[in-house]
Amino acid sequence: MIRIHNSLVASVERQALTWLVRRIPARVTPDSLTAFGVFGAFVSFVGYALTAWSPAFLWLASLGLLFHWFGDSLDGSLARFRKIERPRYGYFLDQTIDVIGNLLICVGMGLTAYVRMDAALLAMAGYHALSIYSLVRACVSGEFHVSLAGTGPTETRLLIVMMNTMIFFFGAPLFMVGGIAMTWCDITVILMTAGYFITFVYFLVSYARRLAREEGVDSETASKGMHS
Repeated sequence: MIRIHNSLVASVERQALTWLVRRIPARVTPDSLTAFGVFGAFVSFVGYALTAWSPAFLWLASLGLLFHWFGDSLDGSLARFRKIERPRYGYFLDQTIDVIGNLLICVGMGLTAYVRMDAALLAMAGYHALSIYSLVRACVSGEFHVSLAGTGPTETRLLIVMMNTMIFFFGAPLFMVGGIAMTWCDITVILMTAGYFITFVYFLVSYARRLAREEGVDSETASKGMHS
């Protein structure tokens, strides 16, 4: 399977991962990095939950996102660097375990006073819609797109860390929108969610049309061959 990663920070991230994999101790395995990524998501969940006592715990949530990036991004990179890839096992584990990490992070955000739970869960649904598109396309074409429309998991984590930082320094007071109490964080998350679903529909329609054209041509060619 061809792995395609062309997000906004892909080149910088690739350099960082190359530098890191050369320095990871031999006792550290790709599976342990995968587990560390889940641990990072749990740390983020705890940090968000503890913001009920102090907004300073937003830094713990952001640290958890850094741990999550470290484990999630390095497990496959380390396997490829050491030439110990297990393509089917690695692909299966990495894509399924992400569900747990994403759930912990989004539910954690929803537990805070800054982001509504329904907004956080809707954002997760939009993110997973794009993930499902990418996974299904990989099965159809043999090309696994880590990022879509220039963004991927790393960019999403960076946006969340930026939001955490802005909340800590500037706060997130409530205001009413159509009779619903919201914060600027809710608006940000809702706009992000809208972007996810718009991108999903665009890629869904455009790639379905492409497949229809390709298979339509193939069917027509086969039909002519049968009648010749």
